[in-house]
Amino acid sequence: MINTFHSSFNPPPVPPRQGHRGAMPPTNTPLVKFLSVMLLLLMVLTFGGFLYLFHRLSVMQYGYSEVNLAKLEQCKEGRPEDMYFCNKMLNAIKGGSVDAFTGGEFSTTSLARLVLPWRYPIATAADQWDALIWDEEHSLVKEIRLNSKGIVTIDYPGYYYVYSQVTFSKAHMKAPLRQVIWTRKSKNSGKEKEGWEKLLVSYCSLSQSSSAPGLCTASHAGVFELEKNQQLFVNVTGTDLVNAESSTFGLFKLQD
Repeated sequence: MINTFHSSFNPPPVPPRQGHRGAMPPTNTPLVKFLSVMLLLLMVLTFGGFLYLFHRLSVMQYGYSEVNLAKLEQCKEGRPEDMYFCNKMLNAIKGGSVDAFTGGEFSTTSLARLVLPWRYPIATAADQWDALIWDEEHSLVKEIRLNSKGIVTIDYPGYYYVYSQVTFSKAHMKAPLRQVIWTRKSKNSGKEKEGWEKLLVSYCSLSQSSSAPGLCTASHAGVFELEKNQQLFVNVTGTDLVNAESSTFGLFKLQD
């Protein structure tokens, strides 16, 4: 008789019981999470670095920074701690260079650097205002208008750095020595004496009792938004008290 209970084949696998799950394959979940966070952080840092580089390149292209603009604004307040910076800028501009405070190359389209004629004062119709009449031949003027009465007219609106320095060689008997930059908007330009407002004011003093000749200098500067056809001029206590050699008035348009 043949034995049917023995065979050389392996028995079939036992079917899985209902509700039973096989062994889960091993995973590295904490490591995957850590790598994902690091990748995200790297992407954020890279994006931030590109933004910073773009900002720095923009500052270098336009030639000035927000810090220096803030310092320029402080010049008009006349605080003693700001005078060194303001005088440094004024001297740089008088020398024809503005790199000292822009931090690099600087280009502008609208500018004026005005000087007085050597034989000053010259009698003109504007003397009743004690306005300084600038030497048109030796002054630097580009895309800004200057008339024979010493009035500057803006052709292109924008933010301008405005400065002036007036040196006095004589004292006045009754009034303090001062210089004022006056301005008026274009809507009042048709009326010769109306609409003028003080933009900047500065003073200096000389002793009236001293027999020795002396000099004092009044200077100021600031950044202002000027509109098209806005006008400016410099008025002093007396034009016959001014030392022409070291007096100047100017402005230039900052890049947009």
